Amino acid sequence: MLQKIYKRVLIIIPVLAIVAGVIWWQEWRVPFSILVGGALSLISLRIIVWAVQKFLGTSMAQPIIIGISTIKIFVMFAIMVVLAVFGLLNVVAMITGFTVVLILATIEGYRAAKAGTL
Repeated sequence: MLQKIYKRVLIIIPVLAIVAGVIWWQEWRVPFSILVGGALSLISLRIIVWAVQKFLGTSMAQPIIIGISTIKIFVMFAIMVVLAVFGLLNVVAMITGFTVVLILATIEGYRAAKAGTL
């Protein structure tokens, strides 16, 4: 399931960025922000998957996973603030990149649950 998500994200996000670059050809921040949002969201998904696979079933799983998630959110926020301070970020486009990855993960999760392959 995860490999399907990764493959689809690596196809859809660049295509979406190219289309945005064609539409907003004078504004380079839009496609860049879509790529940044998609990359941050995909990295976030990979970190969550790694943490659950690594620590689920241990005695301290919940606090460790919560701690990793908190650090992950702080780092992502710091990256976004730095990019925004330097004027390199279009917030709407970045949220679009995040949303595409979230929608793809939700669709694949639904398909896997429906097929009983979770």
